[in-house]
Amino acid sequence: MYTLCMEYVIHHMEVVDSTNSVLKELAQSGEPEGYVLVADRQTAGRGRLGRSFYSPAGSGLYFSILLRPKKSVTPAALTCLSAVAVAETILSYGKPCSIKWVNDIYCHQKKACGILTEGAFLPDGTLSYAIVGIGINLSLPDTVPEELQSVLTAVFEEPTDPAFRDEFLSRLMDRFSAHYDRLPEIDFWETYNRLQNCRGRKISFLQDGIRKTGTAESIDRCFRLLVRTEEGLVALERGEVVFI
Repeated sequence: MYTLCMEYVIHHMEVVDSTNSVLKELAQSGEPEGYVLVADRQTAGRGRLGRSFYSPAGSGLYFSILLRPKKSVTPAALTCLSAVAVAETILSYGKPCSIKWVNDIYCHQKKACGILTEGAFLPDGTLSYAIVGIGINLSLPDTVPEELQSVLTAVFEEPTDPAFRDEFLSRLMDRFSAHYDRLPEIDFWETYNRLQNCRGRKISFLQDGIRKTGTAESIDRCFRLLVRTEEGLVALERGEVVFI
């Protein structure tokens, strides 16, 4: 099945291992930009740093977008653009949220959404394709694994049905398109910075294999997290920060 959403074609599948993995195969076979795959359930959903993403049926929105940027853009910019699109959609329903650098959306002080951007580069260093995978807990499933109960939450307290999830996705794709079509302009940078929940907080992070601590200050226009440490200002390009 598929439905149209602006210039994107949205395909629905009941169960896949990972929407990112399916789109990677399609990208390598030449599928053009604009293919969006939505799954009701993932059996091997993937997050950053090799982690799994819990993707049960009936409560979440799990999808990936195949992109072939015609302008110079980094995977980090695509991740942050996607985070803003998700946050703006959540806010449009009157629900508060924040962004944890670099790719997580928080509601109620817990993670409600994760984003994984993967891609392949051409010899000149530009992207041949990029796949943006987004997993959102719209409502909590009936059962949540014990190890996730302290860190996982949902956007909405009440259950959501397929029609609502389709509406949410339509709003989200509208926001995503609005920002993506204006690349390489990063008009979403101010929103990304404003919604940060890292700013002013004490954090720990790994740098060159060494655990360090500091205070997060802001996000620069390359979407690096600027952290004030005892040694000075550090610009983190990737990785994960832990609140302390």
